[in-house]
Amino acid sequence: MTVRLAHFSDVHLTSPKLGWRVRDVFGKRATGWVNVRVLGRGRRFRFADRVVDALKTEFRERHFDHLVFSGDATTMAFDREMNDAALKLGVGDATLPPGIAVPGNHDLYTYGSVRRRVFEAAFSPWQQGERADDVHTYPFARKVGHIWLIALNSARANLLPWDATGKVGLAQLERLRRLTSKLDAGPRIVVSHYPILTRGRRPEPRWHRLRDWRRVRDAAAECGTNLWLHGHKHAWYVLPAGANQPFASINVGSSAQVKLWGYHDYTIEGGHLRGMRRIYNPATGRFDERDSFELDLNR
Repeated sequence: MTVRLAHFSDVHLTSPKLGWRVRDVFGKRATGWVNVRVLGRGRRFRFADRVVDALKTEFRERHFDHLVFSGDATTMAFDREMNDAALKLGVGDATLPPGIAVPGNHDLYTYGSVRRRVFEAAFSPWQQGERADDVHTYPFARKVGHIWLIALNSARANLLPWDATGKVGLAQLERLRRLTSKLDAGPRIVVSHYPILTRGRRPEPRWHRLRDWRRVRDAAAECGTNLWLHGHKHAWYVLPAGANQPFASINVGSSAQVKLWGYHDYTIEGGHLRGMRRIYNPATGRFDERDSFELDLNR
C-alpha cells in the first residue's frame, strides 16, 4: 500500500487588522511587533500570502492523500490572525485533501490564546482523530492508508520575550502511551512542532529547544515511533535513525520564508519513504522540484 503526504510548516501568516488591546502593549506581543516591523521578520515573510496560495494549488493538483501541518500558522496568535490564517490555508476546504495540524509556539504566543483555545477552534477540521480520552485534545491519531499520523503538541506560551522553548509534559506523554496502545499495526509518524535534535544531532540552544526532549524521545521510542515530522527550525534537514535518536526525523523548515520557502512531498510504500523537496519560484509563482531523499522507517 502506498500513501502520499504533503508536509508544510512555519508560514507565519498575519492580518492587516489584528485587534490590539491595551494589555497587548505591555505583553509579549509588543516585543513581537518590534521583531516583525523593526528587526526584519516581517520582510522575511512579506510574500507569505502569495506562497500559501501557490501551496494550495499544489495540494489540489498533485493527488495527495493527506496534508501535514507542523505549526506556526500565525505570527502572534491574535484571534483575527488565527481565523484568517486557517481560512487562507484552506482548513476544512472540501476541494483540498484532509489535513492534520499541531500548533507552533507562535500559535500559542500568549497565555490568553492558549486559554481561549484559539488555534484549536480555528483548526478543528484538521484536529479530528482517535484520542486517549474525551477531555484532552492532544495527542490524537489518524489512520491514513497503512500509516498512523499522531499529533503531539510540543508548543506552549512563554512569558519572557526571548523564550521560544517548548514542552510536551508528563501528562501528555502518558496519554500518548495510552493512545498508541490502542492503535493497530502500521508505521507510526509523530507530527509535532519542535525537533528533538538539530542537524548536528544535538538539542537546540537553551532558549529555543524542546525542554523535555530526552523524556519525549524516550517515550516516543517506547510507543513505536518510526518517524518524527516537525518544523520550528526554518532551514530544512533530514536525520536518519542514529545517535541520540532511535527513529528518523524530518524538518520541513519554513514553507513561506523568503529563500527558504518549500514543502515536502512524501511517498510511503510499506516502511520505505521517498521524499521530494519542492521550492517556491517567485518568478513563476509555482513550486519546482529541488532535492530528493529516502528513509527506511522500519525499526
